[in-house]
Amino acid sequence: MRAVSRTVKTGVVVALWLLTGTPAVNAQTPDDEYDKIYPFLGNWDSQISMPDGQDRGNCGGRTDEFGVKLVNCSMPVGQLPLNARGEAWLKYMDIFQSPSTTECVGLSLPSALGSAGNISFSASPGRVVINVQQFGERTVWMNGIGPTPRNGELFHHTGYSVGRFDGNDLVFETTHFTFDPDGMDDHVHMANSPQMKFTERYQFIDDDTLRVIITIDDPIFLTRPFTYSRLFMRAPARGGGGGGGWTYCDPEASRREVEYNYPESKYSGGQAR
Repeated sequence: MRAVSRTVKTGVVVALWLLTGTPAVNAQTPDDEYDKIYPFLGNWDSQISMPDGQDRGNCGGRTDEFGVKLVNCSMPVGQLPLNARGEAWLKYMDIFQSPSTTECVGLSLPSALGSAGNISFSASPGRVVINVQQFGERTVWMNGIGPTPRNGELFHHTGYSVGRFDGNDLVFETTHFTFDPDGMDDHVHMANSPQMKFTERYQFIDDDTLRVIITIDDPIFLTRPFTYSRLFMRAPARGGGGGGGWTYCDPEASRREVEYNYPESKYSGGQAR
């Protein structure tokens, strides 16, 4: 009987190994995941507001409503591979249609990540929560855990994010965005479409320096996927959460400010609005 029992148990183990493709001893435990995520936790500062701080990206010679060249866009717009539709969008768009400027709507990715002075990471089993300045909280579901969006379900302005580890790199992929007139960059007002896929790869340069490699894939506005990077330095926590808190914004006051600063628009025929 003992020999038969051992044979049955061995057969079960072999069957499980064939089904899973990996012995159970190699499965990642919660402790393994905790050890990997722990170095990312806390507050990170991009230092973009300092006089000699990180330059977010040039604006490619693009101009504002008065023909003044824009500087320090939230991403390297000068290298953005816009297709004919993307160029046509920039010709059409003006600041009066900007929801983040006139309606106090929070920035979407990737604009928010490019404009953020700082971000913070916290975590619990199966999820990472990121607090981004001018954006708020965003949940990333790890390792296949979390809800599944229904067909046609879109999320402004966070999208739907899933995450995983690739070696020691922390990788997030975000889809299911709504259309946003300021989605890619809120300085030149470059939109994103619901087809955009936004990928972030966070990797350590050293213990206190974090690089994020960003890839934007939006076939509606781009000829090809576009990749660029930013640096974040470890920093002490700030008030209002790691994202730096919220600034009160009143839509009516914002609209009046825009109208005062831009009395004419590309659609006013040279007349004050």
